[in-house]
Amino acid sequence: MENDNIEYISEWPISSTGSHENDTQSLSQLSSGVGSFLWRRVNSFAKKKADPPKKMNLSQKREEAFEEEPMANVSLSRWWRTTGKTLLSGEQELPNSVNPNTLIRFIARSGPGTEYIQSEIRRLRCKIQAGERRPDVYAALSSFYEKMGNLSLAITHLEGAIEKYPDNSEYKWTMAKLKRMYSVRAAQEKVLVKLNINSCSNRDGVLEFPTAKQVKRVHIEDLSYEDFFYKFALTSTPVVITGLAAKMTAVPWTMQHIKEKAGDCAVTVKKMIPASVEWARLEDAKRITVGEYIDIILSDERSEKTYLFDWSLPLNCPQLAEEITIPKYFAGDFLQRTSAGSLYKDSWPSLFIAPAGLTSELHVDAFASNFWMALFQGRKRWVFFDPVDLPLLYPRYEHSFDPVFDVDLSCPDLEQYPLLRNVQPRECILEPGDVLFVPAGCPHRVENLDTSLAISGNFVDLSNFSRVKDELQINSLLDPRARHLLDQFLVEGFRCNMSSDITDMKWEDYTGAVHANYEHYEITPETVKDYLSKLK
Repeated sequence: MENDNIEYISEWPISSTGSHENDTQSLSQLSSGVGSFLWRRVNSFAKKKADPPKKMNLSQKREEAFEEEPMANVSLSRWWRTTGKTLLSGEQELPNSVNPNTLIRFIARSGPGTEYIQSEIRRLRCKIQAGERRPDVYAALSSFYEKMGNLSLAITHLEGAIEKYPDNSEYKWTMAKLKRMYSVRAAQEKVLVKLNINSCSNRDGVLEFPTAKQVKRVHIEDLSYEDFFYKFALTSTPVVITGLAAKMTAVPWTMQHIKEKAGDCAVTVKKMIPASVEWARLEDAKRITVGEYIDIILSDERSEKTYLFDWSLPLNCPQLAEEITIPKYFAGDFLQRTSAGSLYKDSWPSLFIAPAGLTSELHVDAFASNFWMALFQGRKRWVFFDPVDLPLLYPRYEHSFDPVFDVDLSCPDLEQYPLLRNVQPRECILEPGDVLFVPAGCPHRVENLDTSLAISGNFVDLSNFSRVKDELQINSLLDPRARHLLDQFLVEGFRCNMSSDITDMKWEDYTGAVHANYEHYEITPETVKDYLSKLK
């Protein structure tokens, strides 16, 4: 990397120790978050140094004379390392995290951080009033208003940036995020006006979290593909399919079998950080082999609880993936109908191993995908909510379209979060041999009651195809691979019909399906539309 970029590297990590041991990791984490501007700015400045001079008119020369205003995250990190950390009171401690997004969230909410944000808002407003109406000034001001929770002004000023720079994809992506946040807040306010404060009180007047309904359990022999698709997938209803997991692997999957097949493979395990702004509040903990990890969780209960979480088998241990049979309910995955190397095509199934007591906090699966999990060992408690309940769970959108939720479902505070009184939770305890279906858009929390071993997959079919395309449309603003996948889904003639005669598929058939009798596939976008219209 060129010397001109050293300034940016030195901004991370923003920890009290000042150690630079994790600088590279933290930078890569920040740049991987959709909507982060730091890494792209590093590259753009490097490019400016390398590009030959261009002829510019007077107006362009004036623009070039100004240093580009950094967005709020970059500005906060600079301020923190030079000034902010000396202002933090002794009672306030940084989260036990090296994740830059988590640390920035904490800094922005601290007293000194809030004062700095307000001072930057005043400074940037003065620049605009003085005639510096550049897009980067408007965008920076918008990012600081977002930090303060003033979504109306954040949107207004970002509109100013987009008006002056309409082709900027980062601005468009951020605008989509702000509008989603605004729609969530509007939905919250609408419910809050009608909220009956006594609706969830017991006879003593104590507020109680709504009682969860049990997720329906259906044996594999009693569930046809057609019933699964129309009764559960299309209606966004979770279901536990019993007696299925044992049929999904060529040999029984145990911890010992996983060690034999994948023991030497390296994996980054996760740990739960209560203050995290990452998906499910899980952050990278350490690099370890699969065999070492299994030995630790089986023998040392005193060790730090970490999670082998969502580890792609096709990418990391294909010999295990080849042992899997994909159940018919999920085998029509549209991701497998895309070209080799397409986004998500080789991501799943993935492996989950966890010690008892570890949780993945409330989250929603990405890009509006459906989700399934097959459990081989242990028990897991799942709590679900309908997609329409999402605003009532107090979601926040920090650096991506994957929300983080403020509520703590282990001890719900209905005084602080009154909208929780209106949610309709569902619950199940997943047992060994069970397979769980989680519909697209359903917020859920998972608690490992025992040491557990499971695999999972995300998939796309006609039950969630429209929503997936909508999410990819947004993600494609910053991610070329999302654009490539979306283009394939949008091409005229994409094979999106489905067959109720589909069967379980061994791995090689699943990944290489040719759909020879496609003209006879009778479940079409039109039949789905007709079915849903009859439900209304």
